[in-house]
Amino acid sequence: MTEALMLAQLVRKLEELTALDDVVDRVSDLANSALPPGELKDALHGKHLGHALHPALVALPIGFTIAATLLDFCGDEQDRPAARRLVGAALLLTPPTAASGMADFSELGQSKRPKRVGLVHAGTNAAASVFFTGSWLARRAGRHRTGQALSLLGLTGLGLGGYLGGHLAYSQAVGVNRNADHTPEPSSWTDVAGIDELADGPIRVEVAGQPVMLAKADDGRTYAVGAVCSHLAGDLAEGELTGDCVVCPLHGSTFRLQDGGVVSGPATAAVPAYDVQTLGDRVTIRAQN
Repeated sequence: MTEALMLAQLVRKLEELTALDDVVDRVSDLANSALPPGELKDALHGKHLGHALHPALVALPIGFTIAATLLDFCGDEQDRPAARRLVGAALLLTPPTAASGMADFSELGQSKRPKRVGLVHAGTNAAASVFFTGSWLARRAGRHRTGQALSLLGLTGLGLGGYLGGHLAYSQAVGVNRNADHTPEPSSWTDVAGIDELADGPIRVEVAGQPVMLAKADDGRTYAVGAVCSHLAGDLAEGELTGDCVVCPLHGSTFRLQDGGVVSGPATAAVPAYDVQTLGDRVTIRAQN
């Protein structure tokens, strides 16, 4: 059995470890209490970037600690202050990095599988931070060998945490845009529904193989956007219309009907938007350029 297969099997067992569920629920409640919906949480999700913030922040403390370790083994005594400062910089960046991760963790949906992995991911990174804190204190006290050893332990924790983070991102598709593989269609005007079908609220139609939500807003205009929430694929046709926006029924992500843009998270990517024409009693749409 290859090492990769062994690791994959261990992570699958972790996904099924129901013994973690009580802790998962408590941590989720704590995260939602500490980070209620609002501008701060949206910023931590990465709304203003158009994609998740957490992976970008993670690169900074990892890079600083690796650089410190390189100085430990490739430098000399005069490089010790620089190594200490690099570890310190990594520690300063840890709180916002952890906060962005907790914001994402709190919105992982109903399935416990990614949350179990996310819990252990957070725990290993927290343990790594403890080692790096000890490393910085030891270096500051002049015990450089101890500091170097503690940094190596911290890097081991970061390696495990990084592997689990990669599993969340690439195997469980946490934080990805659920519409990324769709090029909005159709490019020409296409008849999709009768205007009377919108009388009772939003509807979902299939157009060129893609799910589209049609809705008549409070301003009397008819709008069309992709029916799949970019966060965790909630059905926007089952969502609530508020003014010129639609709210996902799963986690409350709010999108503008006019252009599909994100008004509030946890979604970070827009949904496709369509031009709409009403010809008689029929609604026609085409993808916006």
